[in-house]
Amino acid sequence: MKNQRKVAFLVLTFVSLIWGVASPVIKYTLNYLPAYSFLYWRFLISSLIFLPFFFYFSKKNPVKKQDWLKMIFLGFLSTPLNLILLFLGYEKTTSMDGVLISATTPIFITLGGALFLNEKVSKIERWGLLIASLGTIISVSQPILEKGLFSGSLYGNFLVFVSVIAWVFYTLCAKKSNFKYPPLIPTAIGFFVGLITVLPIAFIKEGPLIFNPSVLVANPNAFAGVLYMTVLSSVIAYTLYLYGVSLIEASEATLFAYLQPIFAAPVASWWLGEKMTLPFLIGAFFIALGVVLSQIKTKRAEN
Repeated sequence: MKNQRKVAFLVLTFVSLIWGVASPVIKYTLNYLPAYSFLYWRFLISSLIFLPFFFYFSKKNPVKKQDWLKMIFLGFLSTPLNLILLFLGYEKTTSMDGVLISATTPIFITLGGALFLNEKVSKIERWGLLIASLGTIISVSQPILEKGLFSGSLYGNFLVFVSVIAWVFYTLCAKKSNFKYPPLIPTAIGFFVGLITVLPIAFIKEGPLIFNPSVLVANPNAFAGVLYMTVLSSVIAYTLYLYGVSLIEASEATLFAYLQPIFAAPVASWWLGEKMTLPFLIGAFFIALGVVLSQIKTKRAEN
């Protein structure tokens, strides 16, 4: 049990690294590729990568008829709904606004875990959650205050927030469903659903040009962004996230989202020219402290 939790913590930390860096990657790539084209290529390439593995694992672990509808619904929440809202939001708002809004995810998941999954939240965990929340606010508030609160589009911020709610429902429903399948199966289904959902929208919004791969290959900036979001942020991170969540409680797993601003900050500073201020570094310290405190209960229980 102790080794299982260590594996979960390592896996979820790595996922936080990938998704933390994904924030500036998305913002940068959207300068060269429209949102729906970006999503179309991401879903298409991811689906092609997933397809042979999906057939292999599903042959050994056939999906039951009663589980197909649930998996399709979860796939819709986690992939097209969540990512369409997120990408459209990032088109209209700043990366720092997006980070601030996304930082509310653990709060809603912890609350949902307690209300709907009967997960216990100890006093020390509540303190850890509070301290980590404080650290996140300190980390991201300074750049926003310099430009004005929610200096990006209010509509964009709203879309990012709704994408957070979609991810919260996905995490809680995935945990409650407790599927006994390899994590790759529901992850692959999510991207298949994403491709089917986005394809007609992308065609209507951006025309047949989206089907021309030369447009993507001829643009190194767009191609690099799609490649990162396809291989790392999609195939690897989604599968590892489901695996990590299956090993520990949803309220514990989601605390690792607080690490994403720490990983995003150096990239945003170097790549997008965003300043990494003293308040952000202080906030990063509180984030790390909050995550450590939230695990004290677990370590005591194992000893």
